[in-house]
Amino acid sequence: MIGFSHRNLDNREFLLVFVGLALLLRLLLMPFFAHVDLFSEYRRIVFAIENGHLLDNSHRLAVYYIEMLFAWIATWFIPITDGLFALPDPTQSTAGTTDYGFFLTDPYVYRYLFFFKLPYLIFDLATAALIWRFVDDVRLRRLALLIWLFNPLTLFSTYIFGRFEVISLFFLCLTALNLKHHRYLLGALSFAVALWCREINLLFAPFFLLSVIDIKEHWFKNGIIIGLASLIIIAFVVLPAHIITAFGGNTQLFLDPETARSTDALNKLLSLGYHWFYPIIIGIMALLFYAWEMLDRPHAERFVISCALVLFVYFAFNVHSVHYAAWLMLFPILSIQYGARVIMPCIALWFAWLVLWLLKTDAGVFTLFLAAPLHTDFIGTGVFPNFFNAHIASGQFDLYQAIQMMRAVFASVLGYFAYRLIKRSRVSGE
Repeated sequence: MIGFSHRNLDNREFLLVFVGLALLLRLLLMPFFAHVDLFSEYRRIVFAIENGHLLDNSHRLAVYYIEMLFAWIATWFIPITDGLFALPDPTQSTAGTTDYGFFLTDPYVYRYLFFFKLPYLIFDLATAALIWRFVDDVRLRRLALLIWLFNPLTLFSTYIFGRFEVISLFFLCLTALNLKHHRYLLGALSFAVALWCREINLLFAPFFLLSVIDIKEHWFKNGIIIGLASLIIIAFVVLPAHIITAFGGNTQLFLDPETARSTDALNKLLSLGYHWFYPIIIGIMALLFYAWEMLDRPHAERFVISCALVLFVYFAFNVHSVHYAAWLMLFPILSIQYGARVIMPCIALWFAWLVLWLLKTDAGVFTLFLAAPLHTDFIGTGVFPNFFNAHIASGQFDLYQAIQMMRAVFASVLGYFAYRLIKRSRVSGE
């Protein structure tokens, strides 16, 4: 009797079975789970459509237009309830629990959530297709695809919390694929679009530019390529705001004016006032030297390994929201192409992430609040920190100590992951 294993399936059967299961899982999650941030996101989008503000947001421009397109398509299938997405003051666009409560009780709430997440589903599956093309070895290609399709970080961020990280990850994956095939300027273009999705991608810019260097070529040719790639990236960062303003748009439309005028956060950042910023700067500088030492490696390998390590440094020392952990998955998955052994580090990462956020959560982040579209009674469900304080905490071991311990465990897991990537990247070939 032949056991059921993906090794017994040819590629077509493998894709049919596992992509089908992954699609079914996503379709089951899409209409029934969401954080209030998803509603806030689409309040801005609906406001822009209804008021003709099509050139009034240079912030995450690619995501803005992708979501706008699918929100417009949704209006073909859903009658918009009057006042449901009302936004009297666009500078105060983050929805409160009262507004979200009206949304949850709307008779079309499941359809709204499905269409809101539909672009995320498309880019999620498109990223899976790029991963399939990126990894050459059949066995490793299947492993990479399975991790992407079923890892809890991406599933939670995209279909339970309901955030758009996967759109950004698609363009980063496309950048890696372009580098693998030596399409440097196309890679710069896809990387520039990724900057229109999430600002964090600026962390990867110096590593991208290092990755286009070819030590076999003359320094002048390398200089031309780096210069053109830099111009593409800079143009994509700088030009949108100027173009939008020139056509009468308002790039401050959805920004809180009090927050926009405040320079306190910027001053702290520039003066390294945040305790976590010192090791991040040190780590990134060290990684730049490491990337320079990898110039004899394939272009895509340098980009993938460097970006994965940057994220490990960033998340080890930074305070972040729960759904941002989805960024940690893409580059380690792509590193499978270069011999990185990621199964055990992935399992350890998922476990550490789960326990850390069970301890850190509040009523709306990592709880049954996210299932409120199923029934609003879930909003009042207790949180794990309350259980911890009631049944586990003691005078010698409180919740704060437990969180700090799990932060250390989480950082150690990222260090373990980094070790696996550095070790394998040195001995692998393409």
